[in-house]
Amino acid sequence: MKNNQKGFLALAMSTLLFIAGCGAGNANTANNDAANAAATTAPTAEASSSAAPAADDVNIRFGYSPWLGSAGAIVANEKKIFADKGANVEFVQMEGNTKDAFMSGKLDAVVQSLDAVVQMKANEDAKDPVQVIAVIDRSKGADGIIAANDIAALQDLKGKDIAVSIGSVAHFLLLHALQTVDLKEADVNIVNMNNNLAGSTFMAGQVDAAVTWEPYLSEAAAKDGHLLYSTADAPNLIVDALVVKKSMIDEHPEALKAMVAAFDEGLELFNTTDEGKQIVADALDMDLAAVNSTIATLDLTTADASKTMLVDNKTEWETTMGSFSAFFMDQKIITSPVDTAGIINGFLYE
Repeated sequence: MKNNQKGFLALAMSTLLFIAGCGAGNANTANNDAANAAATTAPTAEASSSAAPAADDVNIRFGYSPWLGSAGAIVANEKKIFADKGANVEFVQMEGNTKDAFMSGKLDAVVQSLDAVVQMKANEDAKDPVQVIAVIDRSKGADGIIAANDIAALQDLKGKDIAVSIGSVAHFLLLHALQTVDLKEADVNIVNMNNNLAGSTFMAGQVDAAVTWEPYLSEAAAKDGHLLYSTADAPNLIVDALVVKKSMIDEHPEALKAMVAAFDEGLELFNTTDEGKQIVADALDMDLAAVNSTIATLDLTTADASKTMLVDNKTEWETTMGSFSAFFMDQKIITSPVDTAGIINGFLYE
């Protein structure tokens, strides 16, 4: 979870009292050429003799960025669970953001943060709209604000230099945090930079505070700093979702159901077995200690929890995305408000 947002204040903050959270810290905008050049296709596991009959013969091109939030998908791929469920899923690993490849039709399914979904919606083909069909993970401490030790509370940010990417979800988190103590953006000095650089810039002593993610949240103390605020204080603010287009749902609903069922089974193995955690650690080139510490800052969302969020609490999440739309309008990132009423599609849970 890692790019996008700013001050639509009154509307956004009333909404964020409910939703205020990769991948993680999650954003990074990549241009189309760079992203596509970085793409490599991982072999799809072949069906075993016990595999279920194919739900559909469609090949689902799943855009995968290395991130712990995709633990369920990683395990499902390694353990051939997609084949067992009758789904033909092709992993397309991309180092950059998968958004551009998805919007250009090179991918069929991707994981994107809700703020990114709103931007995608603003640029979609109205005949084939972007749809959120499942929640993958929520940040509950994976993203936050680190500050020098002499900044003891959010109020102390007044007049300080803060590194953040303007228009990103990190920016949105900062504005939310400031509003909780009646500060405005004009009360601080924004140092605009790529979110990937914000943490290291703080560690180098060049700014008073930064909006960033791990490992910088944990490492701040080594540079006379500390964690001032995080998505643990604002759960549900930074959320990653599984995104497809409406045509995929209309033409291949059973294949998508099989794919998401495989995600859920893979997540169960990750949550309950050492083997599952080791599979993810190996895939992400992390040690188990790092995996376990990162898990503590994420809510890896099960199918049941996803249903609660997208079906039972659908209106609240549409309002959340409306707040992102207002933020992007304020930042002049989009030119007209996004109608969020049709973004969530609950066909998986019918």
